[in-house]
Amino acid sequence: MCGIAGIIGNNQPGFSIEKMLERISYRGPNGLFYWKNKNGAFGHARLSIIDLSSDANQPMTDDTTGNTIIFNGEIYNYIEIKKAIGSRYEFKTNSDTEVILAAYKIYGQDFLTHLRGMFSFALFDNTTNKVLVVRDRFGIKPFYYRKINGTFLFASEIKALLKINNEPEEINENKAYDFIADCQLDCDDETMFGNIFQLLPAHCMWVSMDGSTSSPKEYWCFPEPGVKHFDASSGNEFVSIFNDTVRLHLRSDVPVGCFLSGGIDSSSVACFAAENMGESMLHTFSAVLPYFHPENVLIDDVLKKSNRFIPHKFLLDGDNYFDDIFSVIYHHDEPIMDGSMYAHYKLCSLARDHGIKVLLSGSGGDELFGGYASHIHAYHAKLLSQLRLVSWINAVKKVRKHSAIGYKALFSKSVYETLPVGVRRAFKHRQLQKRINHVSSSYALKHYYHTGDDAFSSNMINSYKSWTAPPFLHYEDRNCMAFGVEARVPFFDHELVEFVLQFRADDIVQGKSKSILRNSFRGRVPQEVLDQKGKYGFPSPIDHALRNDNYGKEIFFDLYKETPLLKQQETEKLARDFYEKSGDVSIFWRTFSYILWYHIFFKGLKNMI
Repeated sequence: MCGIAGIIGNNQPGFSIEKMLERISYRGPNGLFYWKNKNGAFGHARLSIIDLSSDANQPMTDDTTGNTIIFNGEIYNYIEIKKAIGSRYEFKTNSDTEVILAAYKIYGQDFLTHLRGMFSFALFDNTTNKVLVVRDRFGIKPFYYRKINGTFLFASEIKALLKINNEPEEINENKAYDFIADCQLDCDDETMFGNIFQLLPAHCMWVSMDGSTSSPKEYWCFPEPGVKHFDASSGNEFVSIFNDTVRLHLRSDVPVGCFLSGGIDSSSVACFAAENMGESMLHTFSAVLPYFHPENVLIDDVLKKSNRFIPHKFLLDGDNYFDDIFSVIYHHDEPIMDGSMYAHYKLCSLARDHGIKVLLSGSGGDELFGGYASHIHAYHAKLLSQLRLVSWINAVKKVRKHSAIGYKALFSKSVYETLPVGVRRAFKHRQLQKRINHVSSSYALKHYYHTGDDAFSSNMINSYKSWTAPPFLHYEDRNCMAFGVEARVPFFDHELVEFVLQFRADDIVQGKSKSILRNSFRGRVPQEVLDQKGKYGFPSPIDHALRNDNYGKEIFFDLYKETPLLKQQETEKLARDFYEKSGDVSIFWRTFSYILWYHIFFKGLKNMI
């Protein structure tokens, strides 16, 4: 929806709110607006989605209270909140922003429980003379902050907080190591920059006008492992809730589109969205490879399902990879994990070119419905730890029928998941160290950030809070906002999540991943899509792009020797092995991505962006 920035404190830096906001002005192509008082300043870069009039501009002030807000995101149930408040508040706009101000006035600090959507915002309370900063339950929308001489500065992106008053920037070496070794970013409140932090998902914090802050407080948490059985009635209720979730995510005063890969998640979102379009058309955006890809061939099956689709396809051959990758990393503020981020970036550009300002995404389906192999192994470990040996063996056999994973891996990995977390963490650390001997670090990789008594639930929480969802939501936001497009993720709706997680793991993973979704959506989503076995994600041409581009190869060998943390001899061997087609593409790419990030943000490599 936009970009936000703010400065709060007695010692105002010699760097203006205007300069901060200008750095992320592409997030809000419809205008830059400001609010200031003695010790504070708010800035808002607007992308107009709901209520396109100037009345909905931010910063927005409630004339009856003097409270002022800057808000990034969407409150999907704003119409329902407005109806519930009724005559208790005199609304002057049709925006969801004003609904937050109204809810705060009517419900007090309990207002957060009423909000259904994605959001990060700062709300100045005129009575207490404090600012409440909030981030949504899953971290769909970003919120970064730092302190300089006691003053609190915040923004939607890290780049708005850099090089202020000539403050030195430093690499967070542990995070760099975590990223290169274990593909981990956004798994806690730290960033790749040593002095910049992020407000965690589902947290809020008070900031006094002198710049001091309260401890962040969690206002929502994941439900306990479910015990209910998913029956036919539950299936009907699930379809109704999912349909309602998609319907709410379609609320917009500008054209809406949808990513479509041919996978189960994006196809489900596209099919349900098409049903709710009325007389409008739904633009779909797909990245297709120049060679056979199992999900690519299913895209047309989805498109045949409705006459409401207007398809757009982008040929992802990777030939111009290095024309864009510098800009991708610049917009992300941190290194990127793999080539799928590049594919997603190109589709966001394509959507902008076709006048689409809102894109629905299938992100979050794997986390919610046990879509990763690790979920399967964790479920089997749960059965094993409960000594349900017959159920364990039968479950492994059933999964083997519907999966490409062999018996040996299914049995051994489920046993591994029953080991104490300290043992697994130590094993994982030693395993990864062997793959990254080119990086200087003594940091002990955490990997298992979240633990619990239930193996399946712990695995799911790790996916949501560290392993997969945070970096995926990061690129959903940054890639789309680079082109003034808003990404929406229906599977990250908290009411949908709370509904699904009340059911037993036995039903969520019933012999195959995503059992609940596959079984419930029969007739609504093409059978060929629901019955696919593999998991492929966004297609990526990264192997071809890296190995066949001499320009990229020259950049790597030009820059790696001047990059901190990298051992020169070992890094050169890593690259030689990769280019000779015997090296690990994932480790090589993350090293390369880290190198480009460092030189863009610490050495001013801006001429290539």
